[in-house]
Amino acid sequence: MVKLLIIGCIVCFPAMLRAVPNTILGPIAAANSPLNGRDLTPELTAVGLWKGDGELPGEWQQEARVASAEISHLLARPKFLGQEVVLLRATRRDGRLVGIDATFVDAGSYFGYFDEKLPEGLSRRAAREEIAQRMAKRQTEFAEMYQNTLGALEEKLAALPDAARPKTTRVGHTRTLRGEVKDFRSGDLVFRLLAADQRLIRVSVAPAGEVAESWLDPSLEGLAPRERLPRLKETVRKDADGTVSIGGLEPVPQGYRPYCGLNSLAMAARHFGLHVDEDWLAAAGGFKNTGSADGSDILGLYPAVAAEAGFSMARSSRFDEHAVRRALDAGFPVIVWRRFSMERDKLHTRFAREYAGDSEVALPDPALPTERASWPGADAPLHASVLTGYHPERREILFLESWTGKDTPRRMRLEEMAATAYLTFVFQP
Repeated sequence: MVKLLIIGCIVCFPAMLRAVPNTILGPIAAANSPLNGRDLTPELTAVGLWKGDGELPGEWQQEARVASAEISHLLARPKFLGQEVVLLRATRRDGRLVGIDATFVDAGSYFGYFDEKLPEGLSRRAAREEIAQRMAKRQTEFAEMYQNTLGALEEKLAALPDAARPKTTRVGHTRTLRGEVKDFRSGDLVFRLLAADQRLIRVSVAPAGEVAESWLDPSLEGLAPRERLPRLKETVRKDADGTVSIGGLEPVPQGYRPYCGLNSLAMAARHFGLHVDEDWLAAAGGFKNTGSADGSDILGLYPAVAAEAGFSMARSSRFDEHAVRRALDAGFPVIVWRRFSMERDKLHTRFAREYAGDSEVALPDPALPTERASWPGADAPLHASVLTGYHPERREILFLESWTGKDTPRRMRLEEMAATAYLTFVFQP
């Protein structure tokens, strides 16, 4: 049963997501930037840039903060170290550049959802064979690209000015999220190569004094987990209308990738101060290059993220309203894997807009038989959402999705959430 859950929850519903633009890679691919195809190695490794005497080239888009870090990505597809970059991110603290991450290969974006149109009239067996052949071809192409890119980058890194012999080290504390990296020192900069088992190739650049051995933000690493609890509590606010919610949580858009469960987890990880994204989570969780989450250890990733942040997590097939409220009151987001329907999604989206203009409007009464009959049933596709707040008197739960344009939490009756939640992940001290 868990296998069925994983496939449904992460693959979600491709037909719907075709209409949802990828809010990171989409604008980057569409950007008509003069930096497209240009090798930015000289600009990104200039001594003055890292001493605060220069500016990063191009137009950068802000993302959600991670503790003390401000994250942004470049709206262009340049080259770095002679290789094409899929995504270029920058990290600043107090306005000072402390890191650049260049992602060269990302299996999630390459394979996306496997939703290709097959010729009409194929038998079930012929359809399976056609799918297998297409997937095998793409896997071969990706493996070749992965090896060629990795080999070229290792040569470039080894040839950096005054480059010392690379040092192999590990980042992270938990067994699941611990990653092996190679650090190449050149002058005052360290070039960290992360090559994750046919999934991800990334080079991170940082001053030698900023190189981390943990995924946790440096501003938090010196604090015991109990000392960080007040910081989480401070993110909770109570609005004039009685709504209790966690502030500062922002969606991590999944685009066209089978990552709703990963992107939801990445939202929580960022909130806890962890510098892990959905691409590394996919690699750490053993995702296969098949366009689905089948065969991965996504269930093991959730407690691993909690442990990496110094906290714990309880997983339950029963939606416990009181446990969820306690977690939210303490500043801990809750993730649910739930049954989904497009009709209910439209209703909750419409209601969020109406509520923003009139707090007297109400969701349909869950006691009505017709209302309950409209909730998604056991055969509905599964999806992951992040719970961020609640309204006790109105019996509403607030939630965020990993989709574009959904930065404002939507609302659902607690009765519907309890009836449609398949698994609930409650983070706690």
